[in-house]
Amino acid sequence: MKEHLMRIWRFHEFGPIENLQLDEVPTPEPGADESLVELEYAALNPADKFLVNKMYPRPGKPPMAVGRDGSGRIVKPGNSGRFKEGDSVVILRSDIGVRRDGTLAEFVTVPEESLAPLPDGWSFEEGAAAPLVHLTAWRALVHQGEIHPGQTVLVTGSSGGVGTAAIQLAKAFGCRVFAMSRKEEKRKELLDLGADHALDSSDPGKMEEEAKAILGEERVHLVVENLGGPFLQTSINLSGEHGRILVIGLLAGLKSEIVLGQIIFKQTRIEGVQVGAWTAEEAQIAWAGIVEKLDASNQRPVIDQVFPFEEVQEAFTRLDEGPLGKVLVRVKD
Repeated sequence: MKEHLMRIWRFHEFGPIENLQLDEVPTPEPGADESLVELEYAALNPADKFLVNKMYPRPGKPPMAVGRDGSGRIVKPGNSGRFKEGDSVVILRSDIGVRRDGTLAEFVTVPEESLAPLPDGWSFEEGAAAPLVHLTAWRALVHQGEIHPGQTVLVTGSSGGVGTAAIQLAKAFGCRVFAMSRKEEKRKELLDLGADHALDSSDPGKMEEEAKAILGEERVHLVVENLGGPFLQTSINLSGEHGRILVIGLLAGLKSEIVLGQIIFKQTRIEGVQVGAWTAEEAQIAWAGIVEKLDASNQRPVIDQVFPFEEVQEAFTRLDEGPLGKVLVRVKD
């Protein structure tokens, strides 16, 4: 019997993202509790590059494909009884693209507990773009941040995938949202996305002054911190008593210098957010809540650009440019 081959983007040794190369390998066989998914779209995340750079904890061993988000159709269902051949699905947070081959491939095997049906009325592009960033934002806002309607939320690093997801979900919960960007064009786009205010983040100190001028005596209840570096102290300064700062990203620096007295006086809670801490069951519950909120508020994940499968390197270059929303790869022609 002739072996069926597929195309897959793999790195054979850790290093720069340019180490990813297009290979041809046998199509994998799913285990009993897995489905074989033929991918339509994959979405890129900054952590994909960190993993290839060996800057991510406990990565899989090369050769390996990265890619944590994807959508497609079931080719061979597993034994859970949840799916059948031809079902349209999305991939939720799992070891896919972390410790085993990811979605930058024509086919991928996925534990069925980490698959969900493509939401009704959603395109495959939207299904690939949403899961990881919205699950991360949901964990920050809902699971750890205990968000409530009427609160004020600051989203730093607003234009990235998690940033746009956090804006969408915070607005869906009825919150006032401060977004930020260094570029005027992006600030306008963030306002169009639903943010109530879009601050110029070129200078953290001036941004803080602008925010305080708008807030008056009020302060921020919750911060989704995607930047770190000097922005963490700004987030502390803008937080009110019992404020929560949920640290997700480190795009502005791995180290921050902060004033401890303010944390004590304000009783500020600063926590790290790790989407990998979800169990499969918890991720399914959170995903259902995400879809319900987005559908009820007539929102869909923000997509910046879609690249053909052969242009994965160009797609990562676009990701480095700081787009508004998600960068996708069209796997299937």
